[in-house]
Amino acid sequence: MSTGERPKLLFIAPVLPAAGGNGLAMRQGQFLAAYAKDFEVDLAVVPLAGGAAADDTFARRHASRLRQFTLAGPDTWFSLLARLQDPVARLAAFQAYGRPSITSRLTDSVRRDVAAWGTGRDYRLMHIGRLYLLELASQIAVPWVIDTDEDDALSYGQFAAVAARQGRHDEAAWLEAESTHFAALTARLLPGAAQVFAASTADATSLARHGVVSVIPNVAPKPRCRHTRRQQRLLFVATLGYAPNAQAVTWFIKYCWPRLHKLLPGWYLDIVGGGAGASLRWLMRQPGITWHGWQRDLTPFYARAGVVIVPVAAGGGSRIKLLEAASFGCPIVATHAGAAGSALLPKRDFLLADDPARFIRAVRLSLLRPQRLGEAARRAVARHHDADLWRSRIRMIASRQAL
Repeated sequence: MSTGERPKLLFIAPVLPAAGGNGLAMRQGQFLAAYAKDFEVDLAVVPLAGGAAADDTFARRHASRLRQFTLAGPDTWFSLLARLQDPVARLAAFQAYGRPSITSRLTDSVRRDVAAWGTGRDYRLMHIGRLYLLELASQIAVPWVIDTDEDDALSYGQFAAVAARQGRHDEAAWLEAESTHFAALTARLLPGAAQVFAASTADATSLARHGVVSVIPNVAPKPRCRHTRRQQRLLFVATLGYAPNAQAVTWFIKYCWPRLHKLLPGWYLDIVGGGAGASLRWLMRQPGITWHGWQRDLTPFYARAGVVIVPVAAGGGSRIKLLEAASFGCPIVATHAGAAGSALLPKRDFLLADDPARFIRAVRLSLLRPQRLGEAARRAVARHHDADLWRSRIRMIASRQAL
């Protein structure tokens, strides 16, 4: 776009965009910062992925208008099925419901409020922040693009498979229904997008049958400082209210930490992230573990970490926290799912392990060559996950769609 042109863009996000914090907020911030270079952005936060956030400094710096919508409880149908005591009847009702559970709070009144807020603004383009916000695409008659981040149908299918392998069959059946509902939602509405973005090649390939998909990887913010003095501390960073993250740290504490704590008696485990449930809070009280809750600034934790662990078992997109750790030059041990969607290569940039014995061995091996692994990871992120590079790509695509 030529200098001086400031067409309007409506950005609908499931969480307040930010430069740091949880991965979803950072992903939204990546797109918002790119659009703000060329557009006058109206930011509508429809917080299906969490409540309204207090710190809106980043968002206000990049948006001309901002509204965080307040969501009430779920719609009547979902409220009724959630009250069913019989798990079989509850699952059958959910299967008949036909929508992903996260969309149950996207009621008619919310849709009307979003449409009213954006009426009369003469938008050239609308950006939808996740697949579960797809139903809002029809509220304003304007070409729209969507950042799926991941293929939620594929991810929920993976979550279901993990739950089934672990014997959690009722949960697996529910997750499989979630996957089915996401697949139906995607097939019905995604073809209306002018452009689809995804965070990884695997998700882009899965979604390609529904439209034109461009891969926009997650990016890592440039650290304000490099590694200082490594300490004898393992680090896990994640939003613990997100089930795959909670399951990841639970798996590590149960099956890896007791053995590691004996093998490395002077080492400690730092867990950073909010939203932990009661059972996980109890589990994190084991010797050698410190839960720090949510932290605004992660720099001190990455700066002192001896090894960063990413033991995620399933999910799409890519782990921003893995990229963040790599940008600090931290040695990393990750599962296949934990490293998926990134340009980091196993053995060169991090160590890969999926079962407890191999994960424990990888942590110990990483201690033998921390400098080499950390520097390789940092160089890979700088080459392939540079924020300026991918923001330029977003701007180019958005400008073309807004013509």
